[in-house]
Amino acid sequence: MTLPKGLYDRLIYEDEVGEVASLSGQHRALVAAPTAHQRREQFIAELVHRLPELLDAAAAGQPDAREKAKAEIELIRQLLIQLRPSGKSERQGERFLAMPAQLLKSVHAPNADVAMPATGLRHPWLFTSARADPSLLNELRVELRAVDRVDILVSFITWSGVRKLLDVLQQVTALDAHGNPKTTFRILTTTYIGATEVRAVDAFAKLPGVELRISLDGRRTRLHAKAWIFHRATHFGTAFVGSANLSESALIGGIEWTVKFAQASGTSLFSAAVANFETLWNDQEFQPYDPSNEQHREALTRALASERGHGGRQAMQSGAVVALQTWFDLRPKAYQQEML
Repeated sequence: MTLPKGLYDRLIYEDEVGEVASLSGQHRALVAAPTAHQRREQFIAELVHRLPELLDAAAAGQPDAREKAKAEIELIRQLLIQLRPSGKSERQGERFLAMPAQLLKSVHAPNADVAMPATGLRHPWLFTSARADPSLLNELRVELRAVDRVDILVSFITWSGVRKLLDVLQQVTALDAHGNPKTTFRILTTTYIGATEVRAVDAFAKLPGVELRISLDGRRTRLHAKAWIFHRATHFGTAFVGSANLSESALIGGIEWTVKFAQASGTSLFSAAVANFETLWNDQEFQPYDPSNEQHREALTRALASERGHGGRQAMQSGAVVALQTWFDLRPKAYQQEML
């Protein structure tokens, strides 16, 4: 099978029709009739994807007005070829969309409960916690159900946030017949202001296929970013970047802004997010955390107690409300120094 399992949102090509039709037994395909808008959207997306190559070829050597005009003519010609069902391209290896058009939504196991995110897999979206908006928590839960790998970047992790996702996390990390989890996770977090909870970190880190690294110096940490990056072998990955940490208030009740962008329509932006996560993942400031290692747990507990201030650890254990103490390295800017 050449089509990886997972979610899709694209038209089927001529050379895939037979494979999709023959899927049976261990795999099934979810196919729908595309709207006119969806057909036009993919035609144009494919054209734009080839645009840099097209412009370079048309303007090679003489990037003057005449060459630019030729590039525009070539662009129109390519668009007409794509829009014409019976059109044939002169380019070797060109793929043609199947006619009549078919929209591939998923390749999955026969008993799989397939669900698509309400905001789709192609378009950007801004979550603002408005009542009319899709719920950020619900979208994360749906995204988690059909993904190969997840990278998470948050300043702190609380039990109130983890428990809202724990059932789906347990489901997607369950071991298969070969002893492998369906989905793997990499998580970066910190002890910043003592908000992270050991119980929450342990619950996440104990799941199969989860690697967690943490910065134990909350006063030095540079991590204030919040992001979820969903990797799919189908190339329909998505990323959520914004202000929401892994806590109940951030996922449900708080006023948070989170931008979602898609690998299919924002390849460069998605690649930049992936590359920056890799940089942080390999930063020595973030240390691997193993919940079964008592030294790791003691180091985390001490770091959190230090961040919460004197008596913070005892207050947290007793259930009392803790005033989180913070430290600031205040340095005036040049013009402020002059005023002072």
